Parts: sequence; C-alpha cells; structure tokens
Amino acid sequence: MREEGQTVSIAQLCRWFGVARSTFYYRPPVQKPPRPPVVDTELVGKIRAIIDAEPAAGLRMITARLRRDAAVNKKKIHRILKLNQWQCQRRPQGHRPRAQGWTSRATRPNERWAIDTTHLLCGRDGWCHLTAIIDCYDRTIVGWRLSHSGVAGVAAAALEEALRSRGIDMNSDLVLRSDNGLVFGAKAFVNVARRYRLTQEYITPYTPQQNGMIERFFLTLKQECVWLHRFESRDHAFRVVADWLDRYDTDRPHSALGYRTPKEYREQLAA
Repeated sequence: MREEGQTVSIAQLCRWFGVARSTFYYRPPVQKPPRPPVVDTELVGKIRAIIDAEPAAGLRMITARLRRDAAVNKKKIHRILKLNQWQCQRRPQGHRPRAQGWTSRATRPNERWAIDTTHLLCGRDGWCHLTAIIDCYDRTIVGWRLSHSGVAGVAAAALEEALRSRGIDMNSDLVLRSDNGLVFGAKAFVNVARRYRLTQEYITPYTPQQNGMIERFFLTLKQECVWLHRFESRDHAFRVVADWLDRYDTDRPHSALGYRTPKEYREQLAA
C-alpha cells in the first residue's frame, strides 16, 4: 500500500487484522542477569564453625546457638545453608498408625522419669549397654551407666544413683516409665523402686513412642556423639559419652525448653 501511495495508520491496520494495539506495541522486557546474593561472610564463618563442632545440628539448633550472642534472622541463616548446600536431605518416612497412649509429660521436676537401655559398639570390648534416666520435665539425665552386661543390677545402680543425686526420699510420688524389658521387671530393679516407693509404669508392648522422651534422647546422643567416634574400648566410650553429657546439660540448647539448656532451665525454676 505504501508503494501505491496510500498511508494507513497503525490503529486502522490493527482494526483490520483484529489485533489489539497493546499487542502490536508490546516488547518483551530485557532479561537482566540475576544479581548474586549478598552474603554476610562473618555469619557464614560462625555457621560453619557450629556445623564443624556439631555435624548433626539443623537449622533450628544453629539459629538457637547464634541467637545466644545476637539477634539473627532465621531466614538469613536458611539462605546461607541452601547457598552452601550444607543441609542434609532426609528420605521421607511413611505414616503408620500409632497406638494411643499417655505421653511422658510432667508439670514439675521429679514427677515423672523415663528409663531405657541402648547399645554401643565399643571396639575390642564389643557391644556394651548404656542405661539412662531422664527427667521428663527439665530433660536432665539424672543417672546413667555404661556396662559390659545388661543385667538388672546395672539398671538398679543407675536408678539408685539418680534418686540419691536428686535427693528423693522414701515417700516420693515419682513415676518411673519404662518398656517391658526383663531388666525393668527383675527383682534387683523392682526392689530399688519399691524401697523408694516409686510407681513403675510400663508402656504398651510394641509402642516405643509411648516412651518417646528417652528414645529421642538416645537418637540425639547417637547423632551428635556416638556416630561421630570410633570407640576403641568401653573406657574410651565412657569418657566420650561423659564429656558429651556434660555439654548436653550445660551447653546444648533444647527445643522443648525454649532453646535453653537443662542447667539454665533448672536455675530459672530455682530463682
């Protein structure tokens, strides 16, 4: 049409061809290269130091440790973990029906304890038995024993040690929860419980979640201590576990306690 000397406006052409003028004038935006994220190098160093010291620490634990010194944004920490690929990916677990049972909850110290036994590979001494007792209120490990054999006398000694360290008298209303293992129903163990007039409470068979507090403690112990070492003997394992339990009580923040350590929680209760 231009060659024939005819001039037609853009608006007229759009009407003829049924095209909106906004579509004709549209130009795709110029894609700018993404700017690299601004990263706080000092914070990166602190996070790396926490991961090196505690390889099992997750986002919440790292945030709790950093916030003990200064206010830090949780999303900022998460972004640094993702950029450096420092997050551990866990396989999804299926959902199975769970038996209904009472949870191990307490409203004051020395109201309810939970006890259980796990096994540690101790080098030349083979598998050893670790018995631990936790206070369900302040999450303190009130007594523990690491022995070559899992006889009832060892568990009874751990229980008696815990009772003495907490100053439990003979007329206590303390409830002691355990699974249905033979050790916790043996005469040596039951005699100690009866001497202090404890109420023994057994979970439903095949439902370890009813004793979940001590079971979760054993998982934490293995993730943050046992699986990071290759024990040469029982004595070596005893020293490593004892050192970690000291840090657990005085230095490791606990999510159920508002990210305070068991020692800090006890001190606030006593204040």
